[in-house]
Amino acid sequence: MVPKFCRMAWRVDDMDDFTSRMHALFGWTFFTPGLIAEVYPDATFKVCFGEHGVEPIQPGAEGLGFAEGDPLIEIAIDVADADSVLSRMKAAGHDPIAVSYLPVPAVNEYLFGRDFHGIQFLACTEGVNEMQVRSELPFEALDDARPPKVGCVTLVSPDIDALAADLKRFYDMEFHPFDPVGLGKRGLSGTHRVRLIEGPSAVLEGIESALVSVDIMHHDVETARARLEAAGFLVRHRQPLESGGHAYHFGPTVQGFPLSIYPVDADAEMLGLK
Repeated sequence: MVPKFCRMAWRVDDMDDFTSRMHALFGWTFFTPGLIAEVYPDATFKVCFGEHGVEPIQPGAEGLGFAEGDPLIEIAIDVADADSVLSRMKAAGHDPIAVSYLPVPAVNEYLFGRDFHGIQFLACTEGVNEMQVRSELPFEALDDARPPKVGCVTLVSPDIDALAADLKRFYDMEFHPFDPVGLGKRGLSGTHRVRLIEGPSAVLEGIESALVSVDIMHHDVETARARLEAAGFLVRHRQPLESGGHAYHFGPTVQGFPLSIYPVDADAEMLGLK
């Protein structure tokens, strides 16, 4: 079902450090698609993927224009037709800042810049990334991957109504109100797994990125919490859940990567669907 969140990209300073520490915390594995070296043989930047939905990118010596500023590089949205999103965005004056060609499905995906509500969204046609990666190795779509994995992403905006309206207009994303339970004043969410919150709140203090949290769906939240705390990351906010247990918000962690963890059984509750 589209539209839906499929991955997010975060700028890192040290790829080896980031991926090894995330493996220690969550058991995640990362790989670099062969397409990167094929298309950019002389580039020094690094890109890694994983079935969990996290895509770290380390700029090289030559820099990486679309990775400047906010370390949130992209929120990627699977849509029915990326070219339709491109047409609508261009008609409204939003040209893509990067176009990636995927040779196996023979299609483009489009990254739009921060002239769109200060957040970089990428439009990709559903299934094309998986098709490209599966030309090299087995790869599950995020919906089918086993936890721990990204369950949703939480973004902050000064005007969530305007942002939600434009995401509906261009990406066909529908939103409904949800209670952000201490993270902010108001919240909007949807089955697409993108949550929008409006501040201020104590939890948001000191967070400079538009990305408040990558919300990790986990089968053993208390063990994950203890592992994060042992690594030096303290819980900023804990949310009691109607479904039992807690969701834990840590804020910035490894190389500033902001995250929360929540039980698999609380997925619908986190999205404001119950």
